[in-house]
Order: sequence, then structure tokens, then C-alpha cells
Amino acid sequence: MAANKRGREVAGPEKEDTYTSERIAAGRHAEDDSFLVLENTSDGKIQYLSYHLSVKAYDRAKAAGADMELLDESSHPCILAEYSVETRVLTTYPIWLRSNQTNFLKRKYGTISRISFEGENKMEVDKYIGLFFGLPTGFHRKPFEGFGVDPRIKYLIDAFRNLPGIVGITMCDDDQISVDGDDVRLPVHIYDYARLNINRAHDAARDFANGEKMAYLKNLFMPYVVPGYEPNDFERPGIDLQDTIQSALAKKGIPRSRNTNNSAAVRSVMRQVAEIAQDDPVQLFELSEKIQLASLSTLIDNMTKEMAKSHREVFWQTYFEKNSFILKVLFGLPVVYYTSQATVGGMGLKRKGEKQADFLVQAGMLGNLAIVEIKTTETPLLTRDPYRPPSLYGPHPELTGGTNQLVDQKLRLIKGIAAKKEEDEEPNIQAWSVPCILIIGRLPEKKDEKRSFEIYRGSQKDVLIITFDELLAKLVALHEFLVNKPSELDEDIAKLV
Repeated sequence: MAANKRGREVAGPEKEDTYTSERIAAGRHAEDDSFLVLENTSDGKIQYLSYHLSVKAYDRAKAAGADMELLDESSHPCILAEYSVETRVLTTYPIWLRSNQTNFLKRKYGTISRISFEGENKMEVDKYIGLFFGLPTGFHRKPFEGFGVDPRIKYLIDAFRNLPGIVGITMCDDDQISVDGDDVRLPVHIYDYARLNINRAHDAARDFANGEKMAYLKNLFMPYVVPGYEPNDFERPGIDLQDTIQSALAKKGIPRSRNTNNSAAVRSVMRQVAEIAQDDPVQLFELSEKIQLASLSTLIDNMTKEMAKSHREVFWQTYFEKNSFILKVLFGLPVVYYTSQATVGGMGLKRKGEKQADFLVQAGMLGNLAIVEIKTTETPLLTRDPYRPPSLYGPHPELTGGTNQLVDQKLRLIKGIAAKKEEDEEPNIQAWSVPCILIIGRLPEKKDEKRSFEIYRGSQKDVLIITFDELLAKLVALHEFLVNKPSELDEDIAKLV
């Protein structure tokens, strides 16, 4: 952390005066014209990502009552992140970057000035999607968010504030939490465990508060609209807020890696992956191939088990969010996961009629968005009785409703894409031709039902309808293709000729 002439700490370290002449534009803020620059040291060993304040951002911050000393210091670029090519460590310096707020340019976590990530790739600016960081879930991945974590789980970082001698956190793959110099080494698997518990406690407290508000409003309003209704007729179960939150945090202990030796082996390979790639790229490719096959096989087994259960939509939405690779199988183009529960439009002045899509993904390399809507494995596809006896069945309202829902979301997204690009600070996303995919139900078993379903599905030119078992079959087919050697595939093809 560098100090200015007045001895006041600023957001990041001082940059070395060893840059190449090349400065790569890494993004511009849609609201205030501030911009990012990615630079390299002359020896190519260090990268810096810097934030540059615009006149408009300065004026907005000044009007909002931001710290004028920090604003004056920002005449020099502010370092948001740096990357070491040799150690593959990305270090971020979380600060607030909303120029219309009073905390503009201040540290997010007080004495914790930096958060580092081991095993990261070099920072690169993609001409289609800009600068993107594949950080652990819960961490901000867009530089203009100022890095750091989602506000709901900020306590995971705040827990280490004001500890003597601690100024940084390093996200790692160790087995246990430890201290290394002035950094706390926080294993990602422990972070994930705590993050899920914190989110569960947050949701439990919110649900408790909502229940209390509902009980209050019921007893306040109902006597006027329900004859004979007496105050306090509506009572909630006798639960306590403290018990509710403690129950959400009930899991005891910290998860350890299942096999310490295996974990050590994995970490060893990760540390030496660059050397292996240079010395024996074929061996590294074979290892990567085996890992991908094992991961795909595990995913297939897990999805098969989950499909045998009766889950609600929210389960499958979360499942596909955690296993976004499944969605990529649906497209014949490169796919970048964009967001879940995305607002696509339809909100009036009184915030009514807001439309949300389960998933938005960027399909292809042009930034074009696609909408994915997810139902359940139990969602019916056809009516119980034939529409035209004895063999023609009509589409179930759940199927037609899901189809119309997607078409409506598509139209609203196309209509409101300009505003969304500005709101989300994503100038590269597009809605030129929005593919729509509906994942719903299971394939019918009877021949007439299969025929009826296929007739309806084939008539939908704007929506691709795919069942859960068909999606699973795609994963299985991909696994079989990857497992079979080229020679084996040639033999199989020869038998068909």
C-alpha cells in the first residue's frame, strides 16, 4: 500500500516505472466515463490493472460528498489488481467505485487492503467480453465493481479486520486456515463452506422477519375485512429468531479434504503446471483429458440420481447454476455463463410486472444473449386426455405457458437491451437474435404421446424444447465420444457402412 505526500494511504501500491509503451484499454464505465488500463512491466513478469478517473466521475463524486483528499490523489492511476506471471498470483485491492456515493475510492474492508488468488491466469482483454475474472463464487468478477465480495457475505472478509499485523487474505487450496507473514491463507473449500452457511443464516433471518411482518399486518387489517376476526387470531409458530439463525448455522466443524495425500498431489501438479506444459505438453493434455472425463462421469451419475427425485424449480435452477457446463452442451457455439434470475424487462413505474429469466448466457463470440428457462422433471408435457381421440394429445398448459413465457422474455429483452447494457455496464452484450431454450419434463413413454409431443415441439420456431432425459442423454453421448479412441470410432463407423 503506497502513501501520498501527506502520508495518507491510497488504494493500491505504487506502480513501477518499467512499463512497456503498450497500454491496453480494458473497459470504460458507461455512467461516468472512468476507464481501466492493463499494462505490463518491461520484463513481462508483472501486470497491473489501473483505474483512471474521468472529469465526469470526479464531478459526480464531489457532488455526492466523497472524500476530497482521495479524489485529489486519484489524479494518478489507482491500482485495482496486479498479477505475477511467475507465481500465478492475482492480487486485488478492493475499493468502492460508485462515483455517485460518498464512499467512492475508499477501501471496502478497512485494514484488509488486498485479497489474493493463487493459480490464476494472466489478465487478458477479450475483444468480445472484455476483462473477466474467474474468481470463486461470491467474489465480484467485474473490475468496475471494485473487486471484493458480495455485500451479503462481506462478514467473511470483515472477520479478519483489525487483527494485529494482518493486511491481506490469500485464497488458496490448503487444507487449513493459516497465517503467512501479514496474510491469512484462507482455503477456498473452507470459504465455500462458510459462505453457504452465511447465506443460509441470512435467508433464515429474512424469512423470520417476513413472517413477523405478515403476522402484524394480518392482525392489523383482517378485523376490518373478515367478520368476527379478532386481533391476534393469526399466530405464528413459537420460534425464536436466535434459534432460527443458529439452526441455519448448525453444521459443526470445518470440512477437511477427504484425502490429504490426494489434495497434496493436486496442489503439487497445479504449482508445476507451467513447467509440465513446457517439458511434456502431451502428458499434461492426457492428464487434463482424464480429469475432464472423470468430472463428466461424476456429473452424469449425479444428475441421474437427482432426476430420480422430485425437486422444485428452484433446485434445478441452482443445480444448473453450479453445473453451468450442462447449459453449454445445449449450444453449438462457445458459451459464456452470464447471469441467473436476470431481469429482462416489463417493469412499470410502480415496479409491477417485472420479468425474470432463469438464465442468460452469451452464445457465440459476438456477445449475443440467449435465454434458458428451467422447469422440473415432473412438469407434464401433454394433457391427460386426448385432444382428438384416440391418438392426438394437446400440449399441457405448463408447456405452452413456458413457451409463451420465453417468447415474451425474448421480446422484452430485445426491446430493453439498450437500457440493460447501460445499467449492467456491459456494452458488449447484444440481443440481435436471441435463442430461447426450455428445459422441461421427461419424454413420454407411449408412442401416440411421443408423436403428439414431437408435433408440438417441431412447430415452435422461436423456442427449442428439450426434456431433462434428452439433456442427460447429450451428456452421456459426449462422454462416450470422448472415451472412445479414434480407431474405435472408425471401426464403429465401418460397421455401419
